[in-house]
Amino acid sequence: MLDIKLIRENPEIVKRGLKNRGYNINIDSLLKLDEQWRKAKQEIDILRHKRNKISQEINQAKKQGKDTRLLIQEAKNIPEKIKKQEENIENLRKKIDDILFSIPNIPDKSVPVGGENKNRIVKKHGKIPRFKFKIKSHAELLESLDLLDMKRAAKLAGSGFYLFKGKLAQLERALINFMLDFHVKQGFTEINPPQLVNEKTAFGTGNLPKFEQDLYKTKENFYLIPTAEVPVTNLYADEILQEKDLPKKFCCFTQCYRTEAGKHGSETPGIFRLHEFEKVEMVYFCKPENSWNFLEEMRKRAEKILEALKLPYQRKILATGDMGFASAKTYDIGVYSPYLKKYLEASSCSNCTDFQARRMNARFNSKNGLKFLHTLNGSGLATPRLIISLIENNQTKQGAIKIPKVLWKYTGFKEIMPEKIKKFKQKAKKSSRKIKIRKQKKKVKRK
Repeated sequence: MLDIKLIRENPEIVKRGLKNRGYNINIDSLLKLDEQWRKAKQEIDILRHKRNKISQEINQAKKQGKDTRLLIQEAKNIPEKIKKQEENIENLRKKIDDILFSIPNIPDKSVPVGGENKNRIVKKHGKIPRFKFKIKSHAELLESLDLLDMKRAAKLAGSGFYLFKGKLAQLERALINFMLDFHVKQGFTEINPPQLVNEKTAFGTGNLPKFEQDLYKTKENFYLIPTAEVPVTNLYADEILQEKDLPKKFCCFTQCYRTEAGKHGSETPGIFRLHEFEKVEMVYFCKPENSWNFLEEMRKRAEKILEALKLPYQRKILATGDMGFASAKTYDIGVYSPYLKKYLEASSCSNCTDFQARRMNARFNSKNGLKFLHTLNGSGLATPRLIISLIENNQTKQGAIKIPKVLWKYTGFKEIMPEKIKKFKQKAKKSSRKIKIRKQKKKVKRK
């Protein structure tokens, strides 16, 4: 959340930030409540001081043998006044917090102003493939290979779920291991966090209270995580780190769960928009002066993975009205779908500055005293749309799928092919072997 001091001292900056993000929150009303709260705090301090002073006067009067009835009567009224003022303070605090918790992070100056149509594309990388045959969608291709079963997934759980089989399940596992290894080899600490979190944890990253409708909730009041950002960013909630231990960088693989209310059916069939999917996440904790450099480092990491997989991608800066609640700046990195002829978001990298740290009370000891940490998070990467792009960009006329070379040691195979082609190749291989043996025999006879 935002620092109330920032709102007091720079209300116009906050108002402009809210307007640019499309939020209608009455900052003047918040400041009025804040003024009342501070005044009530002063008054209760005065009452407590008065109570202590009268107590001393009563003791002094008793020692001197003076009449203490008026002082005792006055002292009796103070606790009731303090109680009423405490109730008033508590009520004002709740009203202030309700408004504060609904205010998003202030966008950085470099973020374009507007809605989704104002998102700014800043880079395109890789050649868009040209096919000399009619290409298939990822769903059509995978179902023809008997690797994707959306019907049985729907039978098991409903729409918005998928079921991978055989080599496709192996391919996803290979992608996850490749990405985790990529991060760990460069100094990230891999962790395996809980995938159910409590209300306080969901609040810390800004998912509650505003976005409760997007989360799955259990009857025990746990929330299924929409991304590993939620548990990992809360690692240091209510803790104080040491400056010398920063930065801290984590990566992890988890399932992710999102209700995606009302969004299904708006895109291509298959694994485009899901209630449950898999993702590798990156999370940074750092000093405030380093967070913008780390944002650039994080998005470069996501891009390097796509470059290693030889997939075309684009990077864009999300506009103020399209970025996440806790973010001050977000890069979206999309991989190209030849079938849809557009880029699909596979990674989102955000600098949340001290917004989440304030909600979590996560701080560090600096030379100048206690300061709030800066937190960053980014997909490194999400597998469904990565798989869509990988499958569609690497399909062949015969309906096979070539596997990027960087994954061979993880998959154990170089391509996925239809059964008829597989049998044909096996037949051809056997024939070739027989011909080779005959030739060798002829050579031996000649000798």
